[in-house]
Amino acid sequence: MIAPTHIAFALACGNLAGVSAVSLNLLAAGSLLPDIDHPQSSIGRILFFFSIPLNRQFGHRRIIHGFALWGAVALAGIFWTPALWIGLGALSHIVLDLLNISGVQALMPFSEKVCVLFARKWRFASGSRQDLVLLVVLGVFAWAGNYIGTLGGLRALTGVITGSPRIAYQQYLEAGTQISFIEGTLRHRDGRIEHGRWLAIGKEEERGLALWNEKRQEIIHLPRQAEFLSAYLKRTGERWQTLSLTGWARTKREAFFFDGEFWRHAEPGSIVFGWVLGREMEVEAMARVRSQNGGGF
Repeated sequence: MIAPTHIAFALACGNLAGVSAVSLNLLAAGSLLPDIDHPQSSIGRILFFFSIPLNRQFGHRRIIHGFALWGAVALAGIFWTPALWIGLGALSHIVLDLLNISGVQALMPFSEKVCVLFARKWRFASGSRQDLVLLVVLGVFAWAGNYIGTLGGLRALTGVITGSPRIAYQQYLEAGTQISFIEGTLRHRDGRIEHGRWLAIGKEEERGLALWNEKRQEIIHLPRQAEFLSAYLKRTGERWQTLSLTGWARTKREAFFFDGEFWRHAEPGSIVFGWVLGREMEVEAMARVRSQNGGGF
């Protein structure tokens, strides 16, 4: 396959998985690396000083196109994270090359068997009309995947479609200090059903969560006071500013603080302690501040 097709496939997979922009760049770069064994490939022409000797030594679509080589690179991600994405990008290249007429000796160095994905009539040559059609199709998937990626990937899309509170809660944990809202339907303990959008503040108890109802200026404690019938997370581009106090402080701006059991709301001028978070943190210290802008609330 031509280089743009490999890049489109890697980006489509990465976007659907909801990976970061940095990881997408590494996936795209990795998707070109196996073709370094061909001097006429896009990357081979750039890195010809590697490509020519590699081609002479190993040939094209043999050991440099092997699952073992790039699987080992991906496993090295245990120690160096970028290697994971580079390796996965290279593995996506090999999978796509299984559609090539000539196939790939993907099991090298353990076997010289030529591996293919479909019967010959369903495979095609690199740079052919079918390759260009595949590029367009994968480009559309990459574009669609980018939208899904902004939601947090396929699992997040599943959460939006199903309204699963469990998925929304897990996404909230993964968001860390990113300011997030939860939209959906709440059933209160008195039987009242409420539809709306609430600011997610922090964890409470086991699988508990504190929500801020801005309209009523009150905190809802889940599951003590209510539970979600349906929910999905909406992340923002902002992050909470956080403080961990060893004692007491007076906040100059609206904030929330965790008293060890529940999250509480603090108006400007109120006393806060413990874990404190706000959009714009400004406090008058009445005790030593242990850490600022930390995570893990």
